[in-house]
Amino acid sequence: MNEFRSAKNCQKRKVLPSSCDVAAILSLTAAIFFISAESSAQQRLTPAQQAQLNEQIKQEVAKVIAEQKKWIISKEGRAYTTFAGGAKHPEYKLQYLQQLSDGGKIYFLTCRKDFTEALKLLEKFPKRESGSALYLRAKCLDGQHKRLDAIKVYEKAGKKIGTDFNPGFRFYLHYAAAQAAAGKDVEAMKNLKTAAEKSRFAESFSSTKSAVAQSVIKRVGYLQEKRGKYKEAFDNYLSTFGDAQLQFQLDQPIEIDASVKSRAGKWLKEHPLAPSGADALSLCKYLTTAAKAHLALGDEIKAKTTLERAIAVREKLSNEIPCELIEHPSSALSQARDIASSLLIRLDFKDKDYKSACKHIRASFVTDPARDDQKLLQTISMADVSDIVTKKDREQHSTVGEQRLDMGELVMQYAKPKS
Repeated sequence: MNEFRSAKNCQKRKVLPSSCDVAAILSLTAAIFFISAESSAQQRLTPAQQAQLNEQIKQEVAKVIAEQKKWIISKEGRAYTTFAGGAKHPEYKLQYLQQLSDGGKIYFLTCRKDFTEALKLLEKFPKRESGSALYLRAKCLDGQHKRLDAIKVYEKAGKKIGTDFNPGFRFYLHYAAAQAAAGKDVEAMKNLKTAAEKSRFAESFSSTKSAVAQSVIKRVGYLQEKRGKYKEAFDNYLSTFGDAQLQFQLDQPIEIDASVKSRAGKWLKEHPLAPSGADALSLCKYLTTAAKAHLALGDEIKAKTTLERAIAVREKLSNEIPCELIEHPSSALSQARDIASSLLIRLDFKDKDYKSACKHIRASFVTDPARDDQKLLQTISMADVSDIVTKKDREQHSTVGEQRLDMGELVMQYAKPKS
């Protein structure tokens, strides 16, 4: 755990990471493992080669995590952090702002999602009509949910693309996100295609291209889902997994023999209700087992209803700041929910109910493309607004921070020391 001192009394308090930290790490891991799945399928790796590749992936993930942890306690990382809890918030943000140019301040505030402050500075900024400044303005307006206004400014920024303003894939992802939120799906599709093409030149870290590919595929899938093209959407979602047919067992029929039916009926009579006082994990496992029993008895409707309850199970939030993160996607509860959702997806696929299949496969993603706050690659790269920042701004900045902020805001919580 990191420790910071209160600006007022210098009393040490532990700082706990938010769930965004784990989401960032796991999203990155998912992107890297997406490469592994593609490589395995295309090259038909031997077990020894696969083991070597897995070790390389493990080392790369560990390296990126170490770099991001180091950045979080840097001046820039602390300035981006929102501190929650009882202690007085340190003035890291103010101290960092004082070291930046006007353009650097606007960039920093936009990426920090302090949109109102950024827009105020933009009003007085001499280069406010430059492509870079318009990009930042559009992102701020989109962040304030002023989608139509944001789209107009994105369009204006797009007309400025040339020598001084030549943004990478993120500009098109962000433009598409605003269009999709405003219901302009056709236009969003075009920008997503451009984002995918631009990502070929991404160089920030080796998994970027795959992360963009996954993000684009998921967003395209969600746009198709919104338009009622559920089969196409499901196929796109499915393609983000490695060997999806094997993982979800979609090509295997669900067959129940007589002995299983007998045991299922007996089990349901003996266990009509979940155990009294069952915790979240036990409840999820009970519901999944009950659903399988209903399925064995031929009651598919009851099975689906019970599985829906299973995947909705979450840990109860405590009033106390947790010592560890609850919603870790590799936790026992998350894995139990994955079993339930996989079975639901198999049933949906068997029934050709692709609408439900889309909903249930999205539930298995670390980040859901249906939710604006869970989309990957959210931040703006300083390289995309290079004409309004100075050399000093660039010296204060780290692309490692961009990788971290791509996953969402950085939030730290103060917790009272244990007695």
